Formats: sequence, C-alpha cells, structure tokens
Amino acid sequence: MIKFFRNIRHRLLRENRISRYLIYAIGEIILVVLGILIALQINGWNEARLNEKKERAFLLEIKENLNEDRQTIENIQSRNAIKLKTIDSAFYYLSIENGKNFSNLLPIITNYDMFTPTNVAFDNMVSSGNINLLSSDELRKTISHYYSSEAFNGIQDQIKITTQDFLRDVAPKMINLEMMKFVTKLDFDVRSAKEITVYKDPYVLSHLFVMKNKTIEHNNALKKNAINAQKLMSNIEEYLVEN
Repeated sequence: MIKFFRNIRHRLLRENRISRYLIYAIGEIILVVLGILIALQINGWNEARLNEKKERAFLLEIKENLNEDRQTIENIQSRNAIKLKTIDSAFYYLSIENGKNFSNLLPIITNYDMFTPTNVAFDNMVSSGNINLLSSDELRKTISHYYSSEAFNGIQDQIKITTQDFLRDVAPKMINLEMMKFVTKLDFDVRSAKEITVYKDPYVLSHLFVMKNKTIEHNNALKKNAINAQKLMSNIEEYLVEN
C-alpha cells in the first residue's frame, strides 16, 4: 500500500501537480500512523493474552497447593485423633495405676504436627512481581489473606510449649528399667515400671488435660483452614471458568 502511494507521489511530482501531491502525501502519512497504531494495538493484545496465560498458570498452581494443604490437614487430623484416644487411654491407665502401659503411650502423647501452608506458587507470584496479574481485586485479597493468616501460629506454638513442658516435667518421672532396656538393650539402676508413682500426681493429670484440650483446639483450627482452602479452590475454579 505504501509503495502504491509512493508511485502516485512520484508521478504527480513529474506532472507538477502539487495540490494532488500534497493530498497523497498526507494520505501516506495517515496510513503510516494508522499502521503504527494497529501494530501497537496488536502488541497490546499479545501482551494481554500473555498476562492472561501467566495469571491462569499461577492460579492453577495455587489451586494445586491448596489441595496439598487439604491433604496435609487431613493427615494431621488423623494423627491428632489417634493422639486424643491415646491420651484418654493414658487417663485410664493412670486411674488403674498401670505404669507400664502408661509409659508405652508416651511416644504418641509427646508427638505433634505443625501445619504450614504450601505457599510455593503464591511466593513465586509475589517475588516475581506478578501479584497484580490477578485482575480480580477480591480474589487477590482472598488469596493474600489465606497465606498471610497467622491464626495457626498461636495454637501450634501452645502445643509445642505444652509438649516440651510435658517432656521436661513428666517424662523423667516415667523413666523405668523396662523402658530403658527396651530402648538401649542395657540394664540401668533405675526403678521398674511397677514402682512408678505418678498415678495421682495432679501435675501429670494437669499436663495431660492441657495437651488434650490443645489438640482439640488444633483440630478445630485445622478444620477451619481446610474449609477456607476448599472455598478458595472453588473461587479460583469459578474465576477460571468465567475468564
């Protein structure tokens, strides 16, 4: 098209037809400007499509991480359920003064799991400066809130401290000959399981009671987080379908 205008311009110059030459020159300029504008528009479309692909990829990765969170929570809840039953058994063995069976429960009672959200995709999106690719302000705020929430820190720190207190204050009272021999295959000059006298120790009972309550609180917090993760997964899926 530009070559066509150039040929006309040359012919008009040869024929000394200045007015028509000016008209065609202006037309040629307009055509060039339009070409530039169209090219810019196409580049804008291409960039928009690229950003949409990046946004979709990040959201799919976040959704996958959320599903991993749900599976992790389910596993921790299962172990917590076993721990709660074990603590109930510990209360029972203390009530009937069965120190040996009570001692056997200590490894489960003193075990705890810390939940940490899988935030690989979210961190990658933030660190790469692509958080603003999320065109939905509401979805962006919801995702950011999920990963910035510190609701778990409190209860999980309490469980950690409670368990450490139990190990420091109660576990030494449970050390016995049978336990040491089972673990080390050696004989120690310590009391036997039959000689353990913590059955009516209010300190021991108090520790167990606190550990049970904190484990229940932990499960409640896990349940709430699983619900939030599922809701966020649904929101992401709905957004991807609509866009």
